Amino acid sequence: MAVNRKNKKSKSSSTAAGRSGAKLPTDDLAGIAHAADHDGSTGNGEQTLVDGVYERILLRIIQGKLHSGQELKSTILAQELGVSRTPVVQALQRLAADGIVNLELNKRAVVRPGAENWLVEIHQLRELLEPPAAALAAQNMPDDQLARLRELAEAASDRNKAGWNDTVRRFDFALHLAIADHTGNMALREAIRKCWSYKRLSYMAVEDHPDQFAKAYDEHLAIVRALESRDSQTASAAMLFHLRSAAVMRTERRIV
Repeated sequence: MAVNRKNKKSKSSSTAAGRSGAKLPTDDLAGIAHAADHDGSTGNGEQTLVDGVYERILLRIIQGKLHSGQELKSTILAQELGVSRTPVVQALQRLAADGIVNLELNKRAVVRPGAENWLVEIHQLRELLEPPAAALAAQNMPDDQLARLRELAEAASDRNKAGWNDTVRRFDFALHLAIADHTGNMALREAIRKCWSYKRLSYMAVEDHPDQFAKAYDEHLAIVRALESRDSQTASAAMLFHLRSAAVMRTERRIV
């Protein structure tokens, strides 16, 4: 049920983000990649290298190239990935902290059983978190942020335009993270951003068909319209439909 539209212009678009730090660049893919970093850091060159190693190891686990129970030797991984041992050790420590690998008593890193389903399980978590987040954002998101989302939506409206896939992805990231930023709930915001730190990996792993991009774009538009109408119920339902649709249409069983 729609509620009366409120004037949010007097409310800074950085209010929700400000509760947990500086405003995050939700309209820039490079900025989002850092903002959704696994340890919350914007990082320097060395940190970015660790991010890349983390993602490449996790992708191998998801693809079954590194299987459940397999020991991950930092020296071998370093050689295969063409990096020094230090970023590999740091990446393995982060994978262990996230529960993707286990560190044995002798400090051996071993792939956790079921870790190949990590992205699927992250998506299932998003289905629990993002619909209520959309409902909250419908009441909290400032008008200027809604206007920015509408601009990004319009920029992605022409699927025949060069670079359309990247434009759609930019809209995708911006919409979901703007919703997280304007829930008014810092814990919910951080949980969603943690989930989205893995979205780059999905894009790296699978090149979606243009029809899938187009369908997702239409679903994102429905969410934006609900936000603009301050309709919490419809925003929540549209988000849940979108997430479940994405799970059904995935081309790779373990990539969402």
